[in-house]
Amino acid sequence: MSLSKHQMIGIGCGCAFLAVAGVLGYMFLDASSERAKLEAGDEETGDPGLEDAKSAFMAYNRAPVFPSQESIRSVKSNETCYAAWYADTRALAARGDYAEPESPEDNSAFKERLKIEVDRMCKLPGGVEGHIAVADCRFGFEKYLGENGILPDQKDVPFLARELASVSRAVDIFAEAGVSEVQSVTRPNPPKADSHDVQKPRGGGKKAKGDAAPSETCLEYKFALRARPAALVKMLNSLSSDARFMVVKDFSFRRSEASDMILTSISAKESAETQAAEASSGRRGRRGRGVEAQQPKLGEAETGKGKNMLVVDPELDAPFDVSFTLAVYDFGQSGGTAAQDAGKEAK
Repeated sequence: MSLSKHQMIGIGCGCAFLAVAGVLGYMFLDASSERAKLEAGDEETGDPGLEDAKSAFMAYNRAPVFPSQESIRSVKSNETCYAAWYADTRALAARGDYAEPESPEDNSAFKERLKIEVDRMCKLPGGVEGHIAVADCRFGFEKYLGENGILPDQKDVPFLARELASVSRAVDIFAEAGVSEVQSVTRPNPPKADSHDVQKPRGGGKKAKGDAAPSETCLEYKFALRARPAALVKMLNSLSSDARFMVVKDFSFRRSEASDMILTSISAKESAETQAAEASSGRRGRRGRGVEAQQPKLGEAETGKGKNMLVVDPELDAPFDVSFTLAVYDFGQSGGTAAQDAGKEAK
């Protein structure tokens, strides 16, 4: 049976249609599979799915700082302002940093300077025969002074020089505030490692560009002293406002003597009233002007007239025993007022 021309054309068109439909079906299935893959996300590549991306977008959209160009410029501006503030604040805190002398100090020369400085501190005004400390006070440097004093190791001299500058500054503040006596000073021991806190940068003393920022150090000194209330308040104010960055820690105080001026005055008043009552008990039978004279006048109790008023003088009261830890910070920026003071003392 032979097919006509029209039948042949119809069969060809049908085959072409089936081929096109198959291709379109395959493309549809492939697109559906790709969409499902995109919506679910790819765990191997770490690409988020559609829902995750929408959630992230909504989170950014609802964030306090919207991720716009204006916000990015604001963040960069804040970084610049913070960097300037940090530099100014660090410079202010480091204005009293101790600076190591330009030329290294010999250990024998340091010991001689230590003797002179300790003698000077002992002679500062105070309440121990006119001085702030007893004659044999060493202010924490007993190991290197006195009959059994040893010569400090050369490697410890920079660290000891820094400690001497800190102790001298603190004792000067005590004397200016009117502290009665410095009883003892406990200073930190030099580090056992070869690298000390006080070191010069390599290459002639100047730091090259790109060096790491100087790290801050903190040395804690323990002081025991005697001071009256007014001197104590003035001392604390001076320590907190000094150019050197110092922090008072573990502060405590108590009466240095068992007697208290207020309690003593009250006891004396009560004893006098008791003696007066006992003396007048034998004359209770008498009447007249003597009894009338002992009775308070009208309005005398209300005004307080005729009473033995209690008066005390803080300057004459017993001082307090005070103990505290003084943390002295250095921020690695030498050349401040502390360095100038150390240079004057060395001269």
